[in-house]
Amino acid sequence: MLEAHRVSSFRPRWEVREDGAPLLVLEKKGWRSGVEYTLDGTAYEVRSTWTGSHYALSRGDTEIAHADRIGRKHWSVTTPEGEYHFRRRSVWKSDQEWVPDPDASTALGGIRRTGTWRGDAEAQLPGIPTPLAVFVLAVVLLMWEQAAAAATAGAASS
Repeated sequence: MLEAHRVSSFRPRWEVREDGAPLLVLEKKGWRSGVEYTLDGTAYEVRSTWTGSHYALSRGDTEIAHADRIGRKHWSVTTPEGEYHFRRRSVWKSDQEWVPDPDASTALGGIRRTGTWRGDAEAQLPGIPTPLAVFVLAVVLLMWEQAAAAATAGAASS
């Protein structure tokens, strides 16, 4: 199980733990929606399109996975080994379920919020390799971050 704890309320930065032990820090760099992290001595970068509907995971100059349709009810992560499907658990919650296919009735795992104000989360993605599980967690955290920013901007313009 992965847990992400927001380090600061003012800066998008999360400490990620695996089964309670420190694993890495996801840190947003620059103005774009994305994060960088190092896992087992390897540097990874998660980048997004300006709309936030597509994310890519890169190791150096090589893209190793990408996520499409972020923010929709159903979205997916594609790797050279295959595709992983996710869906929003309900209209009322932003929690995400990992499902074997978009029409599946049962979930294999998921990502849920564990802290309303700080943006903490817990990911149970059994069987997904750690670098890919961290990517999925990062995408969901950034999706929630983007939704919160849009809600704040909407409230400020009212």
